Amino acid sequence: MFTSKRQKGASFEHQARLFLQSQGLKFIAANQYVKGGELDLIMSDQSTLVFVEVRQRKNDRFGSAIESVDWQKQQKWINAAALWLAKQGRSLEDTDCRFDLVAFGQSATDIEWIPNFLDD
Repeated sequence: MFTSKRQKGASFEHQARLFLQSQGLKFIAANQYVKGGELDLIMSDQSTLVFVEVRQRKNDRFGSAIESVDWQKQQKWINAAALWLAKQGRSLEDTDCRFDLVAFGQSATDIEWIPNFLDD
């Protein structure tokens, strides 16, 4: 079905984008590469900028999609967002933003959205 891991990832990112748009978020950008990381999706939820990580696992043998976002991945995500904002002349301190996770199981219909994933 998919010829590469990248194609499979792009397909799930597209499904996540469509899902989030159906929930009222607006699309800003996808696959934003910065030094040390990538931002899968950048959306807006009214005045809040939303950095979205999209994860997929076909099984839980090595942990779920949610569990795969460990502390190290979270730090890379925050740093990537800070670098992207800096390119826009902004910062995490002066921008209303949040970090959401969209996790998939085996299919695009097995979806879980966790707003404010990085909040305690």
